[in-house]
Amino acid sequence: MNRIKTISYDNRVYFFWTMVTVSFLSLFIYIYAVNATARNIVTRQGLEKQIASASANLNSLEFAYIELKNDVTIELAYLYGFKEVKNPLYVSRTNSTSLSYNTLKR
Repeated sequence: MNRIKTISYDNRVYFFWTMVTVSFLSLFIYIYAVNATARNIVTRQGLEKQIASASANLNSLEFAYIELKNDVTIELAYLYGFKEVKNPLYVSRTNSTSLSYNTLKR
């Protein structure tokens, strides 16, 4: 025997409103996603401008540093109170196996 299913009026109305709700929900999610994407693009462009500005500022500071570094001379060092050391004191990088007591008086 073949059974025939019929869709009642109540089921059709329920299905219609379910589809309408799903459609509106999908439309809302789509609009929200487009809006979020647009806001993220604008934020990214602003950050890229800040990075470019900071990079340009950093480049100018690097050039100023190099210029000042190249202007340092021995006469300028003497002017600021630096003195040339006759007997420089160095620290060895090798690992010693024993301890020693420093007897140098300064």
